Amino acid sequence: PKVCPETGEMMFFGYGQLPPYLTYHRVSASGELLQSTEIDVKGPTMMHDFVTTRNYSIFMDLPVIFDLDLAMSGSMPFRWDDHYGARIGVMPRAGANADVRWFDIDPCYVFHPMNAFEDNDSVVIDVGRFRSMWRQDSADFDEFANLHRWELNLKSGQVRERQLDDRPAEFARVADDRVGLPNRYGYMTATRPQDGSGLLATQLLKYDLRSGECAVHDCGPGRRPGEAVFVADPNRAVGGQEDAGWLMTYVFDETTGTSDLVIIDATDFTASPIASVKLPRRIPFGFHGSWVPGLG
Repeated sequence: PKVCPETGEMMFFGYGQLPPYLTYHRVSASGELLQSTEIDVKGPTMMHDFVTTRNYSIFMDLPVIFDLDLAMSGSMPFRWDDHYGARIGVMPRAGANADVRWFDIDPCYVFHPMNAFEDNDSVVIDVGRFRSMWRQDSADFDEFANLHRWELNLKSGQVRERQLDDRPAEFARVADDRVGLPNRYGYMTATRPQDGSGLLATQLLKYDLRSGECAVHDCGPGRRPGEAVFVADPNRAVGGQEDAGWLMTYVFDETTGTSDLVIIDATDFTASPIASVKLPRRIPFGFHGSWVPGLG
């Protein structure tokens, strides 16, 4: 789900192996379901995530699809399809299926976008982009994901695609109050093994998308971070310094088999953590998420 930092609306979607393949939902800040809309896509695409901007909700119709024969055989039921194509659909946030405008892009796959925002006549989308995915089986990753940008010109219909960095990286985040709005900073987890074991590297990355620089926080040999969540300094003024706050993540130490909750000053990203909380048991690598206030 994506929560608009300006209106408090929450947008989310579901995808299915059978029609309807994609359904979009919108909920008010008070929790009222405002909209459930079926969106036409070309087939049973595996849509892991989507993005929103101030005025649009944006869907990635990409060529990893559900295969019923594979599912019936008991194997991993998703595969790459060279004939499916790839496109991005831009729809007004409160729009309908007929309002979606599709932009063709080079075939690829995206699990995790960093953010999207509007820039004059264009929608800008930053993602962790794989060139392909699962051509053979579930262990088949084409290289690694890299930070990549699409710029969709809503006036001309043209698409500009470019890779922003050659470092393998995934699990992108921005500050929650920049979701759907222009952001200067983004955070990712490096994903190329650096010491001969495991999928995740021992580094976190902080991208300055204004200057093009990338700062590196090294967690140490054999210490593998998960997706880092940005926590804003509560004393930060509205519209103030975007990176005023902290990055929090679990770090697994392969040498001890234990995990720590590690807190990093986002304004001093390369320095040692300001705190490290030793946890009573290992936290397995798994799905990422966010903390939300309790309901009672």
